[in-house]
Amino acid sequence: RYRTRLPGGELAPMPWPVSLYRVLNHVAWPLEAESGRWTVFLDRLMIFLGFLVFCEHNEVDFHYLIANRQDMDNLLTGMPTYLILVEMQIRCFQLAWHKDRFRALLQRFYAEIYVSEEMEPHLFASIQRQMLATRVNSTVYLLALFNFFLVPVTNVIYHRREMLYKQVYPFDNTQLHFFIPLLVLNFWVGFIITSMLFGELNVMGELMMHLNARYVQLGQDLRRSAQMLLKKRSSLNVAIAYRLVLTHILRRNAALRDFVWFLAKFMELLALGMLGSILLKTTDELGMMYYTADWEQVIHQSDNVGENVKLMKLVTLAIQLNSRPFFITGLNYFRVSLTAVLKIIQG
Repeated sequence: RYRTRLPGGELAPMPWPVSLYRVLNHVAWPLEAESGRWTVFLDRLMIFLGFLVFCEHNEVDFHYLIANRQDMDNLLTGMPTYLILVEMQIRCFQLAWHKDRFRALLQRFYAEIYVSEEMEPHLFASIQRQMLATRVNSTVYLLALFNFFLVPVTNVIYHRREMLYKQVYPFDNTQLHFFIPLLVLNFWVGFIITSMLFGELNVMGELMMHLNARYVQLGQDLRRSAQMLLKKRSSLNVAIAYRLVLTHILRRNAALRDFVWFLAKFMELLALGMLGSILLKTTDELGMMYYTADWEQVIHQSDNVGENVKLMKLVTLAIQLNSRPFFITGLNYFRVSLTAVLKIIQG
């Protein structure tokens, strides 16, 4: 399975939920680019068999709903797990179909966007604080995963043969030669679904918060460069130097916008709603960042009228390019932010 790497080739550090996602979920996590033909064949075979297992679970879960359609309590007990199963099957195997693109996204992220602790300790610490709620969310999912192991224990204690989920089989699944393999498949589906829930959440969170940190870094570098030029007290080439700095910043800005490629809308609304709000706020301030980057002080200090005009045109272009903030949409219907999520919940 693919291991994330930094530009120098060394292994990149991954937060523990993403590492668990890689270990537990062979369906969604990509292979190394140089994997051999037999490795790829085996991986695809396992994905196909996994798809069949999900289909089998869909059938027996739905059979439970049909069998209990007159009993509202039992129907409502089985309905949420069935809906989650269907949703996870669609999301997981859609991602399996785009494994190579997912790997390319991770490669580009660690090559261009990732903010390392050694390079920017303060920004890295800020990212960890922003991701704290997501890590707690992942811990809760992990506890739910451990909770599955209580079922076999209670089965032994009370001499029962119950499955992990509400299911009705078209045959006697309590016979031991059926029960044990089916229970193992129950566990496998539980591991895949739970790892998808916290894995996607953390992958998307990492992408968004490191991208947000790069935007913050962009503003810091622009202000720092402007202050350094103004301290030199030179009136000859200050406008030219500032224009070159601003052009470089704009190219970095364009590269960040070009990176914003979120193929799958795989997101947990509430957790990513707050992260979406943070990214929306940062990109919303980009136009103001260029406007307040001391360009008027540079023009005031510069004696080169022609370069001053070119600089003002470039600043105007920078403000116009960033007049509209970047945001993630939910199915092109609403912006993913905490406000939007709270409105949905209130509705």
